[in-house]
Amino acid sequence: MLFLYPGGSMQYNMIVRKKDKGYQVIISYKDGKRWRQKSKQGFVTQREAKIYGSRIVDDLKSTIISIGSNNSDITFLKFYKLYISEKQSITSSTRRTYDTMINTYCQPIWHVPIRSITHSDLIDLFNRYGGAVSSKNLCLVLLKAIFNYAINPYHLIVRSPCDAIKRFRAKNNKTVTTIPQDDLDRLLDAIRHSYPMYYMICSVARYTGARYGEILALTWEDVDLDRNRITIDKQWAWLGSQGCGFAPPKSQTSIRTVPIPETLSEELIWHRADPGSRLFPLKSNRSSPINRVIQRHLPGRSIHAFRHTYATTLLANGVDIQTVSSLLGDNVNTVISTYIHYSEEMRRNASTMIANIFK
Repeated sequence: MLFLYPGGSMQYNMIVRKKDKGYQVIISYKDGKRWRQKSKQGFVTQREAKIYGSRIVDDLKSTIISIGSNNSDITFLKFYKLYISEKQSITSSTRRTYDTMINTYCQPIWHVPIRSITHSDLIDLFNRYGGAVSSKNLCLVLLKAIFNYAINPYHLIVRSPCDAIKRFRAKNNKTVTTIPQDDLDRLLDAIRHSYPMYYMICSVARYTGARYGEILALTWEDVDLDRNRITIDKQWAWLGSQGCGFAPPKSQTSIRTVPIPETLSEELIWHRADPGSRLFPLKSNRSSPINRVIQRHLPGRSIHAFRHTYATTLLANGVDIQTVSSLLGDNVNTVISTYIHYSEEMRRNASTMIANIFK
């Protein structure tokens, strides 16, 4: 289906059409003398594609006039908005994370022309706000991408002020937070009747290692109780002013089918609602409400700890890294770096086995 919109101050049109098994939105817009195009596919419904397209148009309206013939004085904040609007692969949830980084670390350079920002300015940002090493590194990755974009394709600067900034390192290596199996049993027993939906969400997290947003997006069409498996191909994410809705998964790697034990299949049979509907029809994708319930019984733990527990349980029981990464919907390098202590233990065990085999 074609939706055409008069551009007003910006000339554009939007097309929403069927693509593969979902919908695709295509936005064509005029940037100066050139026509450009943005597109994204994988939406479950036509409405979701149209909502996403409307958000992109709103972003374009706030940035398209920022780059003109006299573009050398564009500020950091305006260029960031332009960068975000032109990066089609960035999901709404990632966009929200990036916005948080820009708000937390970068306010002092918001209104500074991007060509005037120096290496020292960026060092001052990180020194001033501190924060977790992981957050600083995420912000650094984002800043490098923004300044590289200013180099190419916009030719606003010749060299990035991020070039000489290295990744930040924690003083002490932190291990991932997991939950012992006995504590998992105790938690689930405690919330089974008082929080039945949270009980089922925790059960799915325990036996699939899925991300919270992936669990909230599950429909009964994704659950194959005959073959004991669940297909993960979308997430429940923040879509901007329209609230939360179905969105494409974090990456192509995130699309996967995960086997589940008979125990979980039996629980799901009791929980089953109308076929095709969501298993857990919560409106928000925020994990803070369920985390508060978990922390009443297991202080310091969260729903994401179930994902770490799933991964480390598989590794501890001899499942290879490639399979674990596939089941988690992550790439191998991410799994190795996240669970390095467990992968090192596997290598030590392999060394012992090899020594025994060839002695």
